[in-house]
Amino acid sequence: MSDRKSLSVSVGTHQQLERLGTALGLSHKDLIAVMVQYFTVTKIDPRDTKADTPDVALKKMAQKVDTLDKRLIGFIREQEKELLKPILSEVRAMRTQIGQGESSNVITPEHLEEQLTGVVGAVQTLMRLSFRTALVDNALRPEYRQQTDELIQQQDNPTQ
Repeated sequence: MSDRKSLSVSVGTHQQLERLGTALGLSHKDLIAVMVQYFTVTKIDPRDTKADTPDVALKKMAQKVDTLDKRLIGFIREQEKELLKPILSEVRAMRTQIGQGESSNVITPEHLEEQLTGVVGAVQTLMRLSFRTALVDNALRPEYRQQTDELIQQQDNPTQ
């Protein structure tokens, strides 16, 4: 039994195959193998003339990421304006009051600052995880999810 098969194509298709093979420096056999591999990996249907090529799909994805990035930055700025700055000003006011008081039952400014730092760290982690969920889980391939998880881990544990 032979491990080869023959294909019958029109003269026009054969000429296109010749030109494409010559341009890429591939034999007919190698060109067909590469085409099959390409369509298998990219999952592009060659009959769909409106299908995005990988470069067009990547540009669209980049535009979506830019849009999401702008929305995320807007969200962060709004949270900073509405929540974090008022909290900071209240902590500063309390710190001033505590600095003027002499009671031993009063929380120290260092203790307040330590708690506020913890809250800000938790908010930053929550925002990074929310961004990852919104972007990566819904838009990117599994290998990119792993890379993003590693980056988030590095940001959460900068000393490692």
